Amino acid sequence: MLASTILATPDSRLDMAHAALDAIQRTQAVVEFDMQGHVLHANQNFLDAMGYTLGEIVGHHHRLFCAADYVASDAYLAFWDALGSGYPSQGEYMRLGRDGVPVWLQASYNPVFDGAGRPAKVIKFATNITQSRLQQAENAAKIDAIDRVQAVIEFGLDGSILHANAKFLDTLGYSLEELRGQHHRLFCEPAYAASPEYALFWAHLGKGEVHAGQFKRRHKSGRDVWISASYNPVFGPDGKPCKVIKYATDITEETLRNADYEGKNQAIDRVQAVIEFDLQGRVLTANSNFLDAMGYTLDEIRGQHHRMFCDPALAGSSEYLAFWDRLGRGEFNAGEYRRVTRAGKEVWLLASYNPIFDADGKPIKIVKFATDITQQKRQDTEVKGKLESIGRSQAVIEFDLRGNVLNANDNFLRTMGYTSDEVAGAHHSMFCDPALVRSAAYRHFWANLAQGQFQSGRFQRRGKHDADIWIVATYNPILDVNGKPYKVVKFAMDVTEQVHREELVSAKVKAIAGVLSELTQSIAAIAQGSQQSSELATRTQQDAAEGSKLLARSRQSIGAIQQASGNVREIIDTISDIAGQTHLLAFNAAIEAARAG
Repeated sequence: MLASTILATPDSRLDMAHAALDAIQRTQAVVEFDMQGHVLHANQNFLDAMGYTLGEIVGHHHRLFCAADYVASDAYLAFWDALGSGYPSQGEYMRLGRDGVPVWLQASYNPVFDGAGRPAKVIKFATNITQSRLQQAENAAKIDAIDRVQAVIEFGLDGSILHANAKFLDTLGYSLEELRGQHHRLFCEPAYAASPEYALFWAHLGKGEVHAGQFKRRHKSGRDVWISASYNPVFGPDGKPCKVIKYATDITEETLRNADYEGKNQAIDRVQAVIEFDLQGRVLTANSNFLDAMGYTLDEIRGQHHRMFCDPALAGSSEYLAFWDRLGRGEFNAGEYRRVTRAGKEVWLLASYNPIFDADGKPIKIVKFATDITQQKRQDTEVKGKLESIGRSQAVIEFDLRGNVLNANDNFLRTMGYTSDEVAGAHHSMFCDPALVRSAAYRHFWANLAQGQFQSGRFQRRGKHDADIWIVATYNPILDVNGKPYKVVKFAMDVTEQVHREELVSAKVKAIAGVLSELTQSIAAIAQGSQQSSELATRTQQDAAEGSKLLARSRQSIGAIQQASGNVREIIDTISDIAGQTHLLAFNAAIEAARAG
């Protein structure tokens, strides 16, 4: 069309057209083809864009710049047929440079007409948009990648929902139809959605301010969903915000896991002594439990070395250096440790030294969790001392709940005449009479022990070579942490000699009892001879007693008569008293009558 305009214009306008063509030549890639598609000419911009020299392309067909599958297509034939008919074509075209590298051109193919109005050639004006197209492709790929892994939703500036991708819909449990046109507050707790803070949130977005952070939102089911999100205002051609795009990642599982970790850490912090060190052993921080246990303040220990809590002999040892060397390599260490408080007192800690690793798996610090077991350690030492004392003075043997020997001390082995190898794994029945072992009482004995019932008493046992041995013993079920018996410890004392002495005394007592029986029989004969005299005396005594009883009854009768006489006398005195009072009243009445007369 430009060529036909040139042919039809006067000289002045022709000059302007040439100037315009020169400008185009300087800024655009220009190539000319005949009507069959062969290259006639090309400017330097085109040659630079495609990587050729002019000599390499003149006379070659346009297909030189196209992919083989496109050249063989009907679309390519139709493309040149349209140009041959005088129809221009414009758009974005992917062409191939000299090395087969794709080159994107924003181009127009313009048929040029001769004086008769017939297409004579085709001029192509093009702009290399490869870089722009690659950037667009990269941006599209990034957006597509974001769309695949992130929840994306678009809002109007008033908070109304415009669109949401599948990831967002899955995260919140809605369909797009349920959301489109709804307000963002649908995802928020009602109290927050009605707050000034929420209104200010959207006001800032409306001004074009980006907002990012972690947010708690509500799933369609009502459960909480935690997201890490950014709200990004999108600006229109006028530079003003026109909508908001939100990119979000569901961090609910991570948030709940972190909350769980935090809760556990807080629980540990409440009940255990916790201190942190760098890899060289210098204190970073410590909680109040640790500070209380050791008697320091945090300021007194921060930056100080761990050796301040250790005995100087340990702190200066090669063992101590190796301890920190292993921790520095990321090796865990746990056990019971003797440490020294600020006041110089001994404290025992049940502790673990735990290397903490960074994202690359390298240790960055050491966290120590500890429990003060000083009191327990003292009690254990005391109990151990008592047990050792018992072990030195008593026979001690341990059994499992079935009665099999676990171990025995020297006193027990010496008492029973066995060696350790002879009793290990053997059953308790080896120390008992076979008749006892076969009895129900023996079975009940071990059944009761297995149920945790304590047994004690004096027991007859059999030593090696059937030696008769008597012991005073206690069978003590030992309970595990769940309160269930798991073994039996027997403490015993050998009382064989005492039993033998008791048997000897018993025999002598029986002999004395025989002598006493004979003496008793002699005394009985003497007693029988004197019984007759005793009976005569008894009858005489009975007669005298009967006379005494008669005399006593006579005395009682006389006493009763005397008592009755006394009662009569009291009655007479009472009557006399009443009569006297009556006489006095009559006398007084006579006097009063005389006065009246």
